[in-house]
Amino acid sequence: MIREQEVQELVEFRSNGAPVLSIYLNLDPTRRSTEQYKLALRNLLATADLADAADAARVERYVGFEYNWQGRGLACFSCQRVGFWRAYPLLVPVQDQVYVGDRPYVKPLSDLMDNYSRYGVVLVDQEGARLFIYNLGQLEEATGTLGLEIKRHKRGGSSAARYQSRADEHANQNLKSAAELATRFYTEGRCRRLLVGGQDETVARFQEYLPKALRERVVGTFSIGMNASPAEVKERTLEMAQRVEEQEDAALVEQIVTTAAKGGAAVTGLGDTLASLQEERMHKLVIAEGFHAPAYRCERCRHIVVEPLNACPLCGSKMHLIADAVDSLVRRAIERGAEVNFVRDNEALVRAGSIGALLRY
Repeated sequence: MIREQEVQELVEFRSNGAPVLSIYLNLDPTRRSTEQYKLALRNLLATADLADAADAARVERYVGFEYNWQGRGLACFSCQRVGFWRAYPLLVPVQDQVYVGDRPYVKPLSDLMDNYSRYGVVLVDQEGARLFIYNLGQLEEATGTLGLEIKRHKRGGSSAARYQSRADEHANQNLKSAAELATRFYTEGRCRRLLVGGQDETVARFQEYLPKALRERVVGTFSIGMNASPAEVKERTLEMAQRVEEQEDAALVEQIVTTAAKGGAAVTGLGDTLASLQEERMHKLVIAEGFHAPAYRCERCRHIVVEPLNACPLCGSKMHLIADAVDSLVRRAIERGAEVNFVRDNEALVRAGSIGALLRY
């Protein structure tokens, strides 16, 4: 599994002119056998004319002898000339891709991390709670709390109300403790989205104990038993989390397109989006999934433009063609702290040029 700091490392890597080989390989066992994976890898490497033989051999050696075949996808980055090698097994499938450039090709990885981003799940009942963080389809962290036992008395009579009151008091104390643990756990875990599972009444009472900031992160609730396995919890919640993210992406696209049309702090189209990034105004970036486009980059100051210019408009140095300007844009956006969002099946974004940004000013 890959973490955000490792993506940041890839973004910041400099090869000093040596070619970097980036490989993404779909290893979903429901689609291919082991031999078919290896054949697909050989076919990818055969198209990578600019790759060093040492980098191709390093990837083949890893897939043939080092990979444990327990994931559904694989991302490899190699630049043997400077001793750089990174391999990341993934629990979610990826599209087969190969890329050779002066830096690791991070756009597919950023896309993957956006679509399968980290989210939290709380399973709660009146006696305790179980807390999970899932990232890229894998359980990343878990904890829990078990409070006072809740005893229910079926007998009637004058003591029934007293027993019920004590049980309710214990349940409230347990839910409060669970909310306090959730507050500590998810603040440190930096989850933007939370899903809460359990019986409807208990879930509602639990949320009342959450602080406002954490309560606003709850994007859905569902019914589930406290003894569910982490794998079952993931299966029940991954689709929910992705659906919520798609809704948020659609709302962000609508905001950007509408604001840009009114002349506000937003832009659409590759040229204006590139300009907003280079002017340090970009706040949130949206890209249609699979979108890529060429552009021209200055050899000296790294300024990027869409127009085919011979000389840089800033420093006058030579411009050269880059095959995928979107990858460079994503890389720079991550470096500068902008939020990157890859959006699926959004016609409004496609009509607006398949890319846009919400600006800081």
